[in-house]
Amino acid sequence: LRLFRADNGKERLDVFLLAVDTRNPYVDFEQVLGKGQIIGTETPSKMAIRSTTDSKIFFAGTNGDFFVTQGDVGLPTSTTIINDEYAYTPIANRTARRLGAVDADGKGITANQHSIVMNLVLADTTLEIKHANYLRKDNELVLYNVHNGATTATDAYGTEVEIQLLDGEKWQTTGTMKAKVTKVESQVGSMPLDKSHAVLSGHGTMAAELNKLKVGDEITLDFEIKFEGEVVNVAQAIGSDNYTQILMDGVVAQSGYWDELHPRTAFGASFTRDTVFMLVVDGRSAISAGCTTKVLAEILQHYGAYNAVNWDGGGSSCLYVRPHGQMNNGSDGNERACGNGMFAVANVPETDNTVVKI
Repeated sequence: LRLFRADNGKERLDVFLLAVDTRNPYVDFEQVLGKGQIIGTETPSKMAIRSTTDSKIFFAGTNGDFFVTQGDVGLPTSTTIINDEYAYTPIANRTARRLGAVDADGKGITANQHSIVMNLVLADTTLEIKHANYLRKDNELVLYNVHNGATTATDAYGTEVEIQLLDGEKWQTTGTMKAKVTKVESQVGSMPLDKSHAVLSGHGTMAAELNKLKVGDEITLDFEIKFEGEVVNVAQAIGSDNYTQILMDGVVAQSGYWDELHPRTAFGASFTRDTVFMLVVDGRSAISAGCTTKVLAEILQHYGAYNAVNWDGGGSSCLYVRPHGQMNNGSDGNERACGNGMFAVANVPETDNTVVKI
């Protein structure tokens, strides 16, 4: 889309809009982490190409959350959920950030405020799981899974318990799951991670509780995530900024928004949540000036969004479409490696090879 300012008809915005019908039975959404783990960066094009298989085609998407640019480069700034699993739940003052998400039914959804509770339920006590992945601090119990990388990356001053979901159980962000203990290690650290197992890692008082467990014991995990105080079950989620939500319940934020002209990336959903919008606006060039997040919301509202959040912009802003790659003109001059991205995925039927119509 090529838009011009209504008051002078001269200043131009180059806008790239992706609208996906969530009712299509062959289309899903999936978040991808840079290089497949919470620390690391990769261009959205490489994320999509690497993730595509014979039966899953990552055909379009954008960059996602703001991310750490020094030290643990690529670490997202907010809650990160991939395929019904908590990939990263950071410290408390960041979990309140806005989210762009897809629920367990495949519908688009956003959160202005959200909260997460994770508990390990044992025979004689219930223990709080402080967060998922990244750093384990004093007296904390932390859940680790394959999104953290090859290992938990913990030191030796704790106890780690490898667990596996029981047959018929599946990971979910809200619900109760049964698992069995498959390994217990004390004073070792950096337990390996794989797709079929998770690890509960405890330090201090939590290590003492984990030391009571033995291989073969059954445990219960009780998780809950709420958007605006309402319990939801989220399949994919990417964090936003700490400004006012740009579009909420059909209303564009008139204050507290990001009032600077920059390249922008946004995620939104229609009133029925049946349409997901991913939008990129070019900026920082003589051709396309960029926009405030208020204008970003107005564009989305015009094309049918009812709720929307602002994702990482600037040189990170990228709309990918297979097989063309980056469709917009990134302000860096080339595609930037980012911490994560959200993609529309075509699920190719493996057994339906009949030509219905030409």
